[in-house]
Amino acid sequence: MRNEYLFNHEKGHGEYTDADVHTVASMEKRVPLFEAFLTNGVNWTRRPITAFCWKPCEPVPLEHAMYWDCFSSYIDVQIRARLKGLRAKLITPNGSKEWCEYMFTLDWAFENKALVDTNFSETPEHKCAHLFKMDNGNFYAYPNNRIVWHDDAWVDVPIEKNPNYKIDMTVYSVENKRTQFTDYSYMTEFTDKPLSPTENEEN
Repeated sequence: MRNEYLFNHEKGHGEYTDADVHTVASMEKRVPLFEAFLTNGVNWTRRPITAFCWKPCEPVPLEHAMYWDCFSSYIDVQIRARLKGLRAKLITPNGSKEWCEYMFTLDWAFENKALVDTNFSETPEHKCAHLFKMDNGNFYAYPNNRIVWHDDAWVDVPIEKNPNYKIDMTVYSVENKRTQFTDYSYMTEFTDKPLSPTENEEN
């Protein structure tokens, strides 16, 4: 952990304290904030990803290390099995490409169905954040559309320019889409008009 994050950025620059990062907090309109247990016995909460590095290195601005704030207060932490151990190039805000290794993924949803959903965690354009251990010593969290993955056994022609894919804004659901009606039997059959329980028993 960079020591300036322990002293309100007033001192400690260029100094470090070993930290065990163990928890993430998600609050809307803020970046994910991490909790760390330090080797001096202090447990420090809610520090941004830029507070941490895996080797001494130059810090980067927070907006360079992350693209989005949290989409809701409910967050799921996953290691995507297909991506585990893969390397990738991240396309930074200034257009440069930086090499890294995948660690885990932060994904958001709306946690309380009894409340009006006013956030963007479940819209079609919703983005997750993949966490990476950067070759330069920092940690970044980037969305899919800023990542070019590298896999010797699968990626044969890595993209070199924008393929001009479009965001899929379709909400995929099958409920209430069919024009047929179902009957009341265990092995459901479809009809062109609804059957009452009595009609169903007669059949």
